[in-house]
Amino acid sequence: MNARFIKHLAQTCGFSLCGIAKAEPLTVEKEWFKKALSQNFHAQKPYLERDIEKRFDPGMLLENCKSVIVCGFNYFMGETGEVRHEIRDLGYETGNFKIARYAQIEDYHIFMKEKLEMLAHCLQEKQGTFHYKTAVDTSAISEKAWAVRAGVGYYGKNGIIQTSLGSFIFLGILLIDKEVDEYDQPNKKTCENCNNCITACPTQAIVVPYYVDCNQCISHITQNKKQTDFSRIAQYGWLLGCDVCQEVCPNNFHG
Repeated sequence: MNARFIKHLAQTCGFSLCGIAKAEPLTVEKEWFKKALSQNFHAQKPYLERDIEKRFDPGMLLENCKSVIVCGFNYFMGETGEVRHEIRDLGYETGNFKIARYAQIEDYHIFMKEKLEMLAHCLQEKQGTFHYKTAVDTSAISEKAWAVRAGVGYYGKNGIIQTSLGSFIFLGILLIDKEVDEYDQPNKKTCENCNNCITACPTQAIVVPYYVDCNQCISHITQNKKQTDFSRIAQYGWLLGCDVCQEVCPNNFHG
């Protein structure tokens, strides 16, 4: 398959970014992930402890997988909005609480999957039948690791993928059992000496560069379906998610 044609179709389907990597096991990335688990930075989320091999070996998700197509959607919409939310019944004063940008639009799991299915169908119409699998935070695959491998972006010190369009990016993956004529090189950029996100994090959740302790991360705390810590919500003013580490990132705001 022609890589340029795939990227053209991805743009036509509404994606902001697209990169393609050769399907092969990611051994180094797997060890980084296992190290984070060993230190309980994942807040004991059981699903992250399962299928570790699958996360970094696409051949275990799609038989005879040859290529990993990583697509990104830019969801930046400007200033974070505020919503009025009544929590007086929980013992706190009513106030304005912020919602992270990603939660202010349609559920990305739905529309990203629709776009990936559209891309696969368009490719099949032009290139012939092939087997594929889509993944939007629903399958055991590391979208961020593959985004780096496919050249879409690089890891920020806050653990979020940084791209040429900033870090407000949804990621989706299309696995196919076809090779392409040109694969992208891994993105080897870094944040260099910038530590804005580490310094600005309200709970010091970024314990060391590239490692985030979910037990302290406000975004995780506000999304914990089993036990939401409303005292943290009242203290920091975030009702759902948190954008602080991205709001101070110079890669997002160029003046």
